Amino acid sequence: MTSSQHPDARTSARLLVEGLIARGLGGAVVSPGSRNAPLMQAFESAGIPCVIALDERAAAHHALGMALALGRPVAVSCTSGTAALNHGPALAEANRMGLPLISLTADRPAGAADQWESQTLVQQGVHDPHVRTSFQWSPHGEPEAIAALDDMASVWASGPIHVNCPFDEPLYPEAPEPVHRSAHWHLPNLPSPPNFPLQSPSLADWIATLTGALDAGRRILFLGGTQPQELSSDALTTLARHALLMGDSTSGLGGHPDTIVALDRWMRGMRSSAGLEHLPDLVVTFGAPILSKSLRHWLREHSIDQVHLDPGGRSPQAFGGVVTSAPWPVGDALAALGDAWSSRTPPPSPWWAAWSNLEQRLRSAHSVALQAAPWCDLTVHAALHDALPGHTKLHLANSTPVRYAQLFHNPNRPAPWSNRGVAGIDGCSATAVGAALAGHHVTLISGDLGFLYDANAFHVHPLPTTLRIAVIHNGGGGVFRWLPGPVRTGLLDSHFEMRHGLELRAVCDLHGLEHQRVETMDDLQEALQDWWSTSEAPRVLEIATPPERSAEAHSVYMERVSA
Repeated sequence: MTSSQHPDARTSARLLVEGLIARGLGGAVVSPGSRNAPLMQAFESAGIPCVIALDERAAAHHALGMALALGRPVAVSCTSGTAALNHGPALAEANRMGLPLISLTADRPAGAADQWESQTLVQQGVHDPHVRTSFQWSPHGEPEAIAALDDMASVWASGPIHVNCPFDEPLYPEAPEPVHRSAHWHLPNLPSPPNFPLQSPSLADWIATLTGALDAGRRILFLGGTQPQELSSDALTTLARHALLMGDSTSGLGGHPDTIVALDRWMRGMRSSAGLEHLPDLVVTFGAPILSKSLRHWLREHSIDQVHLDPGGRSPQAFGGVVTSAPWPVGDALAALGDAWSSRTPPPSPWWAAWSNLEQRLRSAHSVALQAAPWCDLTVHAALHDALPGHTKLHLANSTPVRYAQLFHNPNRPAPWSNRGVAGIDGCSATAVGAALAGHHVTLISGDLGFLYDANAFHVHPLPTTLRIAVIHNGGGGVFRWLPGPVRTGLLDSHFEMRHGLELRAVCDLHGLEHQRVETMDDLQEALQDWWSTSEAPRVLEIATPPERSAEAHSVYMERVSA
């Protein structure tokens, strides 16, 4: 092959796959198709056993979960046409969360969409708004391929990329070729990825900015949403001596016991109290938007300055004040700041004392309010969080599961995960499947609509046996009973909650999942005793709860703790 020639499809796919592996690829998920056949063959030939997922939307979320669990880039490959569009939701989530997801969309040769060819659309750049960079894989020889691959690796450290791969026929070998596949699927022992550092300013600039603010007497609040990096406990201890820490349980800030995690509960208490003497005048934000809309909007009323940590350099204006972009990885930035502040003397009278005192009062009222609650979503979530074994990684579906989890946060457990970047209902189950395929023991807490919506997550080979899914089945979208608007439309049951009247056994039987249904606390406690024991298939625990009572019990709980 000369430098002016395009390689054939199989050679082109091999160059791409081998280059990705050399730069740290952690795994691959593929969906059945013909145009992406060269990529499937290249993965297998290179010793990358592929996860096979029928639904491209689920497949991309499987890869997202694997990338999250491994801390390495994972590729997802599909055929041409609308299959490529189905990677969009996972790419949007990965883009908000800074996860290294690689979408490889096979395509027909350039111009095919304008030549009356079947299964075509304009794929180049189709995901531009939701990836860090898009690439068109059509190298003229190995030097050009190497340069393109180096560009890819320098970008995916901060988020997903899309690589469109035009392949001309032939797509298959002329004669059968042997495939050497292990009887048991496993992730390969791949080499450690080379270092492709983010192109960002020195952390000294970050430290100087925050230290200058502290020296000037500014009241600093660290406010975190969901993000994937583990945060240093030593750094959190230091930061908590000099600033207030607030954040969702999925932010990592909850690793410190003084962090205010149940933000909506705190807001209810704040509005029921006489108010607060001091407000922050600088908020350091990171991760996905926090769960608490009320806290976001309350801070916005006061036009507070903001520093936003994001390795991709984004800087949303959340609170109406001056916004400063801090383009560094969250874990690295907070660890460096903790080191820099470790020898500083904490203030004798923290400005946030009243905030912390309110939080302690709310926590003290929690147990009594919980004990008064009947069988409902609230008490089910309490039982699940209390029973979680230490070895399982907790995933939380969107809607009510992630919100209830804030009330039962345990600072001694690793931060749970939830797809809060775009906060869609799609992909929560598939992301958990992907994390389990990466070797983790995973427990997902989901609602019934989220479980049904993402049922194709389980049409995957292999199906991880280390996955447990607790489905709180309250008959529909229970979160809409938390909002005042839907009930006023007269369409709550039919259009918002979408009452479906289905039990989940048929779905579980279809996908080979072990199923059990419980309807009382005694049955739930008994089922949980050995639910996490070794099994030959993933297990689903369907927990039936009354929707009206669940909504009322949540409201009563919030009133009692904030009284």
